Amino acid sequence: MLHCLKLHKDESLFDDRCHLVVVNRMIEQNLDYRFNPTLQMACSKNIAEYCTPIIRSAKQNEELNGKVIDCLKIRFREGKLLPECEKQMTEVLHERALNYKLNPLLQSVCRDEIQVLCSSSTDTETNEDHGAVEECLKQAFLEKKLINRACKVEVAELIQEGKADIYADPLLQRACSVDLLKYCSHIQSGNGRLLKCLEEILHGESKALEDDCKNKLLSRMEMFRNAAAFVPPAENFHQLYDQVVASPAKHYLLLVLFSFIGIIFIIGLLCGRVTNRTMALKNK
Repeated sequence: MLHCLKLHKDESLFDDRCHLVVVNRMIEQNLDYRFNPTLQMACSKNIAEYCTPIIRSAKQNEELNGKVIDCLKIRFREGKLLPECEKQMTEVLHERALNYKLNPLLQSVCRDEIQVLCSSSTDTETNEDHGAVEECLKQAFLEKKLINRACKVEVAELIQEGKADIYADPLLQRACSVDLLKYCSHIQSGNGRLLKCLEEILHGESKALEDDCKNKLLSRMEMFRNAAAFVPPAENFHQLYDQVVASPAKHYLLLVLFSFIGIIFIIGLLCGRVTNRTMALKNK
C-alpha cells in the first residue's frame, strides 16, 4: 500500500495530510533499510556480502541511520549489485535526489551548506524540495563554493551515482526524457549505458539533442570530471582494476604498469646472473 501511495503522492488530487505522512514514512525507510521490505528482500544477498559488519556492530533496537543504504550505494556506483537490488537502489536514489531529507548522511555533513546556500530551495510545508536542494549543492560543488570536505565528498558521490544510472539523477532524466525515448529506448538502464548513449549523440554529427538536454548534459559532464577527484580511492585490487579500466588514460596507465614490471624482471634477471657467477667463482 505504501508503495502505491509513493507512486501517486505528487498528483494534484492527493490529500496534503496523506502526502506528509507518506514522505515521513519514506524518510524512515531511508534511515533503516529494515523499514523497506522490498529493498531488504531484493538486496539480501548483497547486504550479506558487503554490509554485514555494519549490521553486526549495531546495538540492539538501534536504527542504522542509513548506513546500510550508504554501503549499497558504493557497490551501486561500482556496478556490483545484483539486478533486482540495483533496480531497488535506483528507485531509492531517485527518491533521495528529489528530497534531500531522505538522505541522512547528506543532511548531516552538508547541514550548514544547505542552510546558507540552499535555504530558498526547501519547502517546509510539504517536507520536500523536488530536487532543488541536491541541484543547488551540485552547482555549489561545480562553482567551488563548498568548504567542508565531507560535504564535498558526499556531493561528489551523488554526482557519480547519476553517472552510474541516469535515473538516479531525475533532473537530468527529465531534461533528456524526449531524447532518451527517441534515441536510447532500446538500451537497458544501469552501468551508465543511457548516459553513454546521450554522450554519443552529443558528440556525433548525424543527430541532435534537445537544447535543455544538451545544456544539462554538458553541465553534468563537467561535474563528472570535477567529482572524480573527490570520490574515495579504491579499497582493494579489484576496485583499482575497475578504476584503471574505466579511465580514459587506461592505455597509458597499463603501459606504465607493464614497463615497471618489465624493469623489475630485468633487474632480477641480472642480479640472478651475478649471483650465479659469484657462486661459480667460490666453488672454483
